[in-house]
Amino acid sequence: PAAPSAPCADWRRLPSARAGVDALSRDRRQVVVFLDYDGTLTPIVAHSSLAVLAESMRAALRRLADKATVAVVSGRARENVEALVDAGAGAPLYFAGSHGFDIAGPNGLRHAVAGDAAPALEAAARRLAEEIAEVPGARVEATRFSVSVHWRGVAEADRPRVETAVDAVLAAPRFAGVLRKHGGKCVFELRPAVAWDKGAAVLYLLELLGNSDDVLPVYVGDDTTDEAAFRALAGRDAVSVLVAPADASERPAATHATHTLRDVAEVQLFIEALAASCDG
Repeated sequence: PAAPSAPCADWRRLPSARAGVDALSRDRRQVVVFLDYDGTLTPIVAHSSLAVLAESMRAALRRLADKATVAVVSGRARENVEALVDAGAGAPLYFAGSHGFDIAGPNGLRHAVAGDAAPALEAAARRLAEEIAEVPGARVEATRFSVSVHWRGVAEADRPRVETAVDAVLAAPRFAGVLRKHGGKCVFELRPAVAWDKGAAVLYLLELLGNSDDVLPVYVGDDTTDEAAFRALAGRDAVSVLVAPADASERPAATHATHTLRDVAEVQLFIEALAASCDG
């Protein structure tokens, strides 16, 4: 991933990405669009199984993918987010699941990182399920490349118990140095302890696509995990868009993003405007 650097802006003072579409339409570079799923293409919901893509958003994605390169970069398992998006024939998309650890795309593209960590992740998921079994509202979600411990539905007084359980599992000899804890919106995630994240996945895909000065990367995401991509794209004259939280206290004010959008509805309008600008 890109070398760590200090966030350079307060997201509450950033300009709207919708206001910048006209400038994008005048840019002669090839647009490559990266989109998070939860909180970006669909609203944040109580349970991940309820985050169903609206048909109007699916249609907007299809129109954009017909005119530009589009990748969905999600913390979900790749197969899961592919099935949820299901853009249909004629709209080939790239998918980077599990925060970029599992990538697939047109023409048979497959790229997986740290697949050998799967046994440790499976064992950690079992241990975590036991550890949080008595914490009401907490749940464990496992994929081949990550384990997520969700605490959105946990009472305030019980939330420290969730992180204590996560830290205790990570401290076990089998997992120490093998897995690493990451934070997100009301979630703790265990991933392989390797130098890979959404930012690394984005740079990998850009390199695959030619990584030339003729490419204009546009990344839209809402989570703190998307900061890795914003940071990776800093200095590339990219457009990095943070989908603002409903409550400003949900995330730090500092960000590497260059623009904001208010909510999922604005994301759809932005996608539609991008597709229209590609006609020019």
